[in-house]
Amino acid sequence: MMERVKHVGDGVAIDAIDHDEDESLSKGTRKRSAREEDAREGRVVDVVLSDMCAPWPLSTSTWINSVNRPYRRMMNTSGNPFRDHAGSMDLCLAALTFAHDCLVTGGHFLCKYYQGAEEKALETRLKKLFEKVHRVKPASSRKESREAYFVALRRKAGVSKEHVFSDG
Repeated sequence: MMERVKHVGDGVAIDAIDHDEDESLSKGTRKRSAREEDAREGRVVDVVLSDMCAPWPLSTSTWINSVNRPYRRMMNTSGNPFRDHAGSMDLCLAALTFAHDCLVTGGHFLCKYYQGAEEKALETRLKKLFEKVHRVKPASSRKESREAYFVALRRKAGVSKEHVFSDG
């Protein structure tokens, strides 16, 4: 027995077996737009901007109000370049994970990092997910500062998390 299952766009899908919308779409009757696919996957953010800095660990008791507030501990670097770089890379990877999960196709990403050995690996990951990636050291940043930014433009469609975060 043949029955009309779905009316999709200008065509009509007809089959003897009931199919849900996803199955009928996979047969090529109509492709989803990038915006529809993003919404289906829960990607609704247009820009991810990460200017985070890892807080300093508490060195004294937590009852002291001036030490207890994390934002007071994030104003400066620790003075240890390796530690600052490693902390910034962890935060950048967390922001990139968020961007992969929530950023729409064509969306943009910016993150602050401290220059060091792992920045090239982060740039490689960014290039897997975005069409263009730039390194920026603002003119307002002191010359001796290791602070810099990655600006990644236009998120690519259909890039898997495994592809972005694999080491190969």
